[in-house]
Amino acid sequence: MEKQTINNDVTEEDLKSIFQEINNLSKDLNDLAVDIFKIETAKKLVFTPSIFIFSAINRAIALNKAYITLCETENYITAVGLLRLQADNCMRVYAVSLVNDRGKFFQDVLAGKHIRNMIDAEGNKMTDDYLATELNKHFPGFKSLYKNASGYIHFSNEHLKLNKKTSKGNGFFINELLINGGHNFKIPHKVDFSYNMLLVGTELYKLIKGYRLHIIDLLDNY
Repeated sequence: MEKQTINNDVTEEDLKSIFQEINNLSKDLNDLAVDIFKIETAKKLVFTPSIFIFSAINRAIALNKAYITLCETENYITAVGLLRLQADNCMRVYAVSLVNDRGKFFQDVLAGKHIRNMIDAEGNKMTDDYLATELNKHFPGFKSLYKNASGYIHFSNEHLKLNKKTSKGNGFFINELLINGGHNFKIPHKVDFSYNMLLVGTELYKLIKGYRLHIIDLLDNY
């Protein structure tokens, strides 16, 4: 996920394939939630932090659906912002693993306390920058993705670049400003962003699988 040269040797078929993988990932996330729920209810309980995890899964699946819907209507300028929201899901789920008391963490979030104002087990404030930096240790390139995707959430130079078409004719350049919700995404950029959407969702899946193992360990001693 480190910033690199975009692969230009891609096609619409590659893009469709990634969309299918994103849909498959949504099914895997749903199945994982059901599995965690079954594991817990078999012991006649549901851990409160799991409600937090289930909510994150639901949001992740909704973001995947929205991303594909927007892309299929050629609204990539909005779709790419969802990449940052999916990264946010990763950071919030990762925060659960950093605290001493996960039950209290859930209650604090439910009460409206911002995670960025909470402290982890090591005494560090769990700001977005801190969580992205820590996640980057496990998923190299995550912080770069987080920073790059943030450029599409907040109005920035990324939107200025997308807001014009440039073509060359008769020895001079013609700039056409876009004011109708259009953009100048080409297939390589569409594939690049879609692949990153898949990648960050896959990392979320791995984090939640780790949470599942934690639940199994807890119940072994229950």
